[in-house]
Amino acid sequence: MPGIHLKLALRQLQKNRGFTALNIFGLTIGLTTFLLIVLYVTDERSYDRWNVNADRIVRLNTDVKSNGVVATLANAAPIVAATLRRHYPEVEATARIAHYPDVHFYKDHLAVAEPAVAWADENVFRFFTLPLVEGDPRTALKDKHAVVLTESAAMRYFNSTHVVGRTIENADDKKTMEVTGVMRDFPAQSSFRFDFLISIHDAHILDDNPNFYALYPMSTFVLLRPGADRAAFDARLAGFMRSYAGEYAAMEDENKGAFKISIGETALTDIHLYSHRTDELGVNGSIQYVWIFTAIAVFVLLIAGINFMNLSTARSANRAREVGVRKVLGSLRRQLAGQFLTEALLLTAVATVIAVGLTWLSLPWFNHLTGKELRLSGAVWRWLLPSLLLIIGTMALFSGAYPAFFLSAFRPVQVLKGKLALGGKGSGLRSGLVVLQFSISILLIVGTLVVFRQLSFIRHRDQGYSRDQVLVVKDVDGIPHAEDLQKQLKQLTGVEGVTMTDYLPTGTRRWHNYGQAEGKGMFMQTELWVVDADYIPTMDMRILAGRNFSRDMGTDSAAIIINESAANRFGLTDNPIGRTIHYTYFGRPTDFHIVGIVKDFNYSSVRTLVEPLVLVCRPQDDQAGFAIRIAPGHIPDVLEKVRAKWKAFEPNRAFSYSFMDQDFDAIYRTEQRMGGLIVVLTGLVIFIACLGLFGLAAYAAEQRAKEIGIRKVLGAGVPAIVGLLSRDFARLIAVALCIAVPLSWWMMHRWLQNFAYRTDISVWVFAAAAAIVFSIAALTTVFQSVRAAVVNPVNSLRSE
Repeated sequence: MPGIHLKLALRQLQKNRGFTALNIFGLTIGLTTFLLIVLYVTDERSYDRWNVNADRIVRLNTDVKSNGVVATLANAAPIVAATLRRHYPEVEATARIAHYPDVHFYKDHLAVAEPAVAWADENVFRFFTLPLVEGDPRTALKDKHAVVLTESAAMRYFNSTHVVGRTIENADDKKTMEVTGVMRDFPAQSSFRFDFLISIHDAHILDDNPNFYALYPMSTFVLLRPGADRAAFDARLAGFMRSYAGEYAAMEDENKGAFKISIGETALTDIHLYSHRTDELGVNGSIQYVWIFTAIAVFVLLIAGINFMNLSTARSANRAREVGVRKVLGSLRRQLAGQFLTEALLLTAVATVIAVGLTWLSLPWFNHLTGKELRLSGAVWRWLLPSLLLIIGTMALFSGAYPAFFLSAFRPVQVLKGKLALGGKGSGLRSGLVVLQFSISILLIVGTLVVFRQLSFIRHRDQGYSRDQVLVVKDVDGIPHAEDLQKQLKQLTGVEGVTMTDYLPTGTRRWHNYGQAEGKGMFMQTELWVVDADYIPTMDMRILAGRNFSRDMGTDSAAIIINESAANRFGLTDNPIGRTIHYTYFGRPTDFHIVGIVKDFNYSSVRTLVEPLVLVCRPQDDQAGFAIRIAPGHIPDVLEKVRAKWKAFEPNRAFSYSFMDQDFDAIYRTEQRMGGLIVVLTGLVIFIACLGLFGLAAYAAEQRAKEIGIRKVLGAGVPAIVGLLSRDFARLIAVALCIAVPLSWWMMHRWLQNFAYRTDISVWVFAAAAAIVFSIAALTTVFQSVRAAVVNPVNSLRSE
């Protein structure tokens, strides 16, 4: 019997080529979209799971509460790790990693900047599954001046991976390091990646100065013992600072609870999607986008299935007489049900095979759109193949259930006498499914419009500084006579300003410190940025009170300019100029006097409020980069002149630069990519929904051909016929609007709450969504309606 079912199914599908092509095309697009999203979501959820002990590793976090404001850090003081090993029996081991910024290594006598460098404890390879192709993982980072390279870094510097025992020179401090190991490159699904791991014994942060030691936090990972109670570990961490850091507890008591430090943890496998703290080792994703795309994947598959079911049930009514004849000839109900299910299974299988091929062809484009490195590897096929078989079976049952079990139950006498009622069940079911389809489409359109309004708001909002026409030259630290180079750059034609600092609103350099305002008696965490007197005018920032730094005033080496948020948090809103804030600056207690207040400017994501910021005028303490404001129309010329000046001053160091507007875009690159992906997916959802509507409109016109013929004989024109056939679909879309509008408002309102600075949800967003859906649906149905309306009524009434 299965062979007969297959033969009849092929004959039936060939007979109705239009129906077959439409169904396969809709299913293929839907399944392809679904597979691409599933690959993306699976990749996002797989971060750090490649580690053998991933389920036992947690990262320590530090929360600092100051004056009611909590700063959340993705690290801990270096001393915390040793304390945990001594006093927490559930802790098997700890490992610390600290990003080592702005490192240069000599390559062919040229100093090359390497951003992916970190200090690491010697047991880091016990924590993370990073196989060494050369070297001993137990001793590779045991001694000072030891460095382990990735295979990629080894090939860049030595053109070989067999380099253990060779040396590489740090161009910044002139230290020669011995290569003690070569490790595999970090997997793409890693929450952090480094090309150089240097022995932590080389880290200057482990100096004897206890204050500097405590205030330089490090990413600290804890390996729990097998079977350890993580909830109990969390509970004990809550009292860590009270038990083992008396100086902080005393500070908290002194400030009457205004200052509090607490330690917590995040599971390693949760970092990428759930952790968005300060000082993350890498750029993390967002669980929100994972849920959004998961929902879209389900919606796409659901709409494709609805189309399949709608078209199948619509066409099945035309096969009622076939069912009657076959039952008269002795076919059993289960045989008829098997026939319809075989047809649905065949259609779904063909669409799935095509979808897999289309997915493979689409991966390069999809990877470019998402910034991923997805591929159909053997590991992917191990879970994808069973999933595809399940999808084929489910979709076939879903779409073939109605004709298989409803039509096969008809009594042949009623069918052959033409007494079969075609309206009721099938029509109501199809209407409900159409409403569901367009509710989903409207929801996605509203979501897309709101996402793009928010992205536009981010890009065009007044950030408190001007990022246009600003050239950022990196790696200035260590260049002799950098001040002279700055003076020469200022004299170039087309240059409007030059500041020497590594602290920029679009940069990644951050320094957290704790200050105590005069007469306030409480410590508060702030950002502390080292700048020069040209910083504020070059960044086009606005001073609200007081003055800018001045090179002519020697006392400005102890001067600071604070932002509005710092003035508010310190409680210095009334006449703060001249007041003093005490800091421990590079290990030395220092009193700084306030000379100005600068308007708040965004130096982190707009997801968070602007935090307290203090600018210190001591450029000799940090000269890691230049920011050069260029006059309009002079960028190419100035860039070449700056490059030439650089070569004259530092011929042995690579010229590395970027533009501030590009750096700003990089901060929101994830949002931009996700916004673009949402647009593409929403367009596909609407397209698939319209395919189903197109098929249903064609079926409706076919079913009402005689009615249309009679109406035309009685004088009805083409507009009246078009209105007749379009009215029902318009009602269904109106119902979909009533369902989708409040739901989409609630969902997007919740999403916008993740941004401290956000746009609103305007009425026009819903009006635009309604207009888009009505326009697309109208074009789809009107096309079929006009075709039916212009048919000669003689052709449709000939048999009457």
